[in-house]
Amino acid sequence: MATNSALTAFSLDDFEARSGSATSIVRTITGLYLRENSDLVSRNVLLELALAAGISAPSAQTAISRLIDKQVLESSAASMLRVPDSAQAMFERGIRRIFTPRQMSETDQWCLVTYSLPETMRSLRHQIRKHFQQLGGGLVSAGLWIFPEYLREEVTAVLIALDARQQATLFTTSQPHFPISAQHSAQQWWDLARLGSLHEDFLDSTTDLDPKAQDPATAYRGYVVMVDAWRKLPYLDPGLPAYMLPAQWPGLASRDRFLTLSQAFRDTAGQFASSTLSR
Repeated sequence: MATNSALTAFSLDDFEARSGSATSIVRTITGLYLRENSDLVSRNVLLELALAAGISAPSAQTAISRLIDKQVLESSAASMLRVPDSAQAMFERGIRRIFTPRQMSETDQWCLVTYSLPETMRSLRHQIRKHFQQLGGGLVSAGLWIFPEYLREEVTAVLIALDARQQATLFTTSQPHFPISAQHSAQQWWDLARLGSLHEDFLDSTTDLDPKAQDPATAYRGYVVMVDAWRKLPYLDPGLPAYMLPAQWPGLASRDRFLTLSQAFRDTAGQFASSTLSR
């Protein structure tokens, strides 16, 4: 299996960390603000940004060390930090996903991926399954996955990074013919109960955020917490068309909430972060 920079970038994605934890918050701050900073950043400055987001100093210090160990951050002897190239690629892909959540229409096309791997390549099967789930893929049957067609490039990139492109065939199709119904198939192919629960958690965690808040520190904290609670959802949720979703699907409300709060907080939060980074 490949051990290249592309695979490293995919492997740096972390969807298991609990949203709101110190490590998750510091990772979110790194992706939002350190990624765009061309200069080395003092560890103390990142600590200050973490404190402003509501993380205690001991927890933030531990989180920074963990992200250095995970190669999301790189530290110099003088306790100066930078985002390494592999993490830059991971964050850049994440920014596109997080801030442009997509929803399929009834006429959008699908991408099917099929492959057959021998038992001796079980570890590769595991890696494909892991990364395909994290891209929002639906498992139709063993060795057959379905994605919205707009995810095809990311699917191909994963296969290339895993040295599995030659074992896989991709098809573009306009209309699956479901065995029972579209909604039944969606429930079989994706874990909609878990996805719905994650959307409800996001809505619950952002209920008290005021989009009219103008205080820079308040806007910054609200923005970081909100993005942290949201950031894995546009990966795990592929944006299925309405005809495949249950009634009262919470993903629509959470998407609207994210876009509203993001627009309200982004500029003021960015000003607060920039002033902190420039000290």
